[in-house]
Amino acid sequence: MLASRAVTVAAPPSPFARAWTARWPIGIELALFLVLMAVYEWLRDLVATEDFERVLGHAHDVVDLERALGAFWEPDIHHWVQGIGPLEFTTTWVYTLAHTTGFAVMFFWVWFRRRGSYAMFRNWFWITNALAVVGYWLYPLAPPRLSGLGLADPTKESLELGGSLSWFQPFRNEFAAMPSMHVGYTVLFALTIFWLNRGSRWRWLAFLWPAGMLFVVVATANHWWLDGVGGAAAVLIGLVIAWRLSGDLPMPWDWRPRRA
Repeated sequence: MLASRAVTVAAPPSPFARAWTARWPIGIELALFLVLMAVYEWLRDLVATEDFERVLGHAHDVVDLERALGAFWEPDIHHWVQGIGPLEFTTTWVYTLAHTTGFAVMFFWVWFRRRGSYAMFRNWFWITNALAVVGYWLYPLAPPRLSGLGLADPTKESLELGGSLSWFQPFRNEFAAMPSMHVGYTVLFALTIFWLNRGSRWRWLAFLWPAGMLFVVVATANHWWLDGVGGAAAVLIGLVIAWRLSGDLPMPWDWRPRRA
């Protein structure tokens, strides 16, 4: 008699496993991105507070800490930039456009050029966003432009893009300042570029991106520089969480260029 052989058939991955590892076409990934971004914006608005005394008190605490550190630079940087027309124009539009454009470019680049690292990159991004929402809830903070320092808001009109996005302004959480994800995203992207371009002597230039964005958010009076530190901290904590939950996903720092 022929001995029967047991055949083990691997179970298909669960929907969550497919989502976590991004094992699907780019169209589904784009749809997921749009849904998660809508949820993120909704949560930002959900945790918004109307307690202006509280957010202003937090702003005063930030100012006191920066002064204690000898680094209360926001008014000086803002007024200097506002006095130079081309620089004011540049910082205003970099703040307005570079944020969304930056993560769109990064997501497409990692998907098409470093596909093996995409799932970890994407999970890290969204875990960091979740941490940011917790920060907005626990520590609502008035930005410099709303803290009674006499600083203008050069981005208000540009963010409405000629009125086409004015409908979005009532949903904008003005006190979602700590952490600054304008800075946090660029820290995440710079680290990703640095790790995924191993062997390039130019990869260090990626860190000019968060440095430049930190200058922009301060120059436009949308953030304190400590908000940028908070954004970087959220990114690093998010990285640790994503790494601990990653399982067998390839890590970006393990990427190696293919040999010819």
